[in-house]
Amino acid sequence: MNTIGIQIRKIDINDNGKKYNPTTNNLHKQLKTLHRKLKKNDKGLITTYVIEKDNPRKFHIHQLIYYMDEYNLYNQLSRFIGGNSWNKKKGSSNLITECLGKYGEVDTHHIDDEVEFICKYMNKHEQSITLI
Repeated sequence: MNTIGIQIRKIDINDNGKKYNPTTNNLHKQLKTLHRKLKKNDKGLITTYVIEKDNPRKFHIHQLIYYMDEYNLYNQLSRFIGGNSWNKKKGSSNLITECLGKYGEVDTHHIDDEVEFICKYMNKHEQSITLI
């Protein structure tokens, strides 16, 4: 089973075309839907996530995903944010793959040490949630 770390910054668009940041409750619902869609083609998938606050009304998501089907993962993530192309860029410690879309952005990077990733990014302010 493969492991990947993901950061998502999500935005929504209302009927008038105005962009706004979703609430934490809305993000929880969206992540459960994303997990369900990923799970359709990858039965062994496990998602652990936490929603962190940027500003009083802006949030971002850190995820740790255990997966088997890489094509399904990247396809569903790009659909989640309304993007279509993935670009590679150099991060501080490793290579990051990013997708910019109509509804936000996704950054992915492969994980060498899961415990370090969880301590560094996930359980700083909130307890992480695991979906099986």
